[in-house]
Amino acid sequence: MTGFKQIFPHEGLAAKVEQAVHLVTPILTEGSLLANLHVIRCMESGQSPPINQTFFNHCYSAVSHSTGKAAQQFVPAKHPSLAESYDLYTQCLPALHTKPEKPTFIKDILNAAAQRADDNFVNHVATNFIPRTMRWIRLQLGQIPYFQQLRQKQVTSWVRLLCREATEDSNVSQLLPRFTSLANPPADVMENIEYVVATMQMLLGPLPVTDVSLRKHPTSYLSWLHLVLTDFQAAQGTPYAPKLFSMLPQTGHHTSFIKISTTALHKLVKAAGEDVPSLSKKDCKEVTSRPDYWWSRFTNCISLSRWTAPTSDRLRFHTFHDEVQTDGLSVSVLMFQPHPAQSPSAHTQQSSTRSRKRKRQQQTSEEWVRGLSDRNIGQPQRIVGLDPGRKSLFTAAIHSQSAADSLQQQHSFGANGTKYSTLSWSSGRWREASGINYRLNKTGLWLGQNFTLKDALEATPSAKVATVALFTQHITHRMQYEAAAVDHFGDRRHRQLRRRTFIKTQQAYSALCRSISAGSQDTVVAYGDASFSSSCCKGNPSTPTVSLRRNLGYHCKVYDTDEFRTSRLCCACKTAMDGMPLPVTGEILPYAPAAPFCLCLTVCVLTTH
Repeated sequence: MTGFKQIFPHEGLAAKVEQAVHLVTPILTEGSLLANLHVIRCMESGQSPPINQTFFNHCYSAVSHSTGKAAQQFVPAKHPSLAESYDLYTQCLPALHTKPEKPTFIKDILNAAAQRADDNFVNHVATNFIPRTMRWIRLQLGQIPYFQQLRQKQVTSWVRLLCREATEDSNVSQLLPRFTSLANPPADVMENIEYVVATMQMLLGPLPVTDVSLRKHPTSYLSWLHLVLTDFQAAQGTPYAPKLFSMLPQTGHHTSFIKISTTALHKLVKAAGEDVPSLSKKDCKEVTSRPDYWWSRFTNCISLSRWTAPTSDRLRFHTFHDEVQTDGLSVSVLMFQPHPAQSPSAHTQQSSTRSRKRKRQQQTSEEWVRGLSDRNIGQPQRIVGLDPGRKSLFTAAIHSQSAADSLQQQHSFGANGTKYSTLSWSSGRWREASGINYRLNKTGLWLGQNFTLKDALEATPSAKVATVALFTQHITHRMQYEAAAVDHFGDRRHRQLRRRTFIKTQQAYSALCRSISAGSQDTVVAYGDASFSSSCCKGNPSTPTVSLRRNLGYHCKVYDTDEFRTSRLCCACKTAMDGMPLPVTGEILPYAPAAPFCLCLTVCVLTTH
């Protein structure tokens, strides 16, 4: 991410880009509200609306007024179902509300925004489907007296069993032997269980439910998610009420980033008054076939490409990929780095279920351990076992041969023994280093100076609802102050704060990865397969478990290590583990599930959990 003026030195083009940012932001906000309202209305009436890039484009056209040459307005007769939702939407708008303007030179920018909205919707369904389904099952089991008497871990096992039964189209009798801690329930309880599973399978989409099916047919699972949201909404106010969610991803009040492609750049340049020809279908192909000409003439993006040492083909290490995103203050430039070709055997087949993914990762970790000579983890210069967490970002143990020898000789951790070095980052340390706390404090301070807007935001009804009546209340209240909120959160200081936080976050990632890898790309990291998302659960701040894994892969070699049963069994020899020896007497402590470290009885590896 770099400065706006550094990328757009052309004054006329820079002014048009800033104008496009301010024009697109209200269109995206109102289009998102209309899309959510339409989905909820269709779910209540038993319909299944098609949600794709075209759908979001129609929503943007409905809430805006097209201007310019060859402008096309929204035609209600062509889209009667969306028009019905739009009529309901207009009843919630203020009396003096006017449609946002949509000139023709931002058409390609809105097309890119519609594609991004469709991608966000697919990720929204695929990422959250299983966790929300499991919360719904837990909510149903909590109403059965038999499960109220079980321990929490046993209830969790039942939730996972029923989730697998419903999503994998199997039955309890086949899955129950795999869960050794569960006993056969009474007949009346089994009837209730079968009823819960039948309810799920009646509304679920294509079975079995996999990541591929969720991403290929996301709209097929909306009916089930709407039922889940309805039950979650009814359970609010009870102990341990599940978190609500919205049917589609929501947009905030901040200035939106717009994506500028080569064709969008050409239209912006023409709108800025430059003498460039209009684009026909044939001319459009010519423009996209030689994009370097347009980007080098009006921007400085090409100069960001970095070349390798001069060779016969003169290959580039980082190449500009003809696309930028900007909010009128900062610019994110898309760069392309070619990777060397890999053999087909280097790619493992993608799994379609969680069980296959877990089995593949477990086999990978076993092969990695077996590949070490005499189980002596000393071939790489640095080996780190890393366990991501909720309250702490991660806890890591750094391997050393002297510490391993101490364990093998059953020495204590006192004066005659050597300890494993540990490394950890708390969630508070991460939020401070990445600038998140600073941004929250500044945002709260600036909002506190605007008492009217602050009171309006606090009084806004939630958009995480399952009925049209409640969502229209949200639209009515929000649109009363939406213009003031966009002006407040979209001013220059908020955009500068967002850019500063992004820079601090990248610096924090760099410092964190250097502390783990010690600056060596040969470092091997055994990364625990965290099954929780970054937002995890109520009461805990979000931690970047996924992005940490991705950024760490840029600095060293990372192996996903399955955590299944690692709190009880050794990941190398599968034998039961014991506690750690006392520092003075060397006495082995009994096994404790909450202990950060456990010792294998065969002393082949030290594991964290």
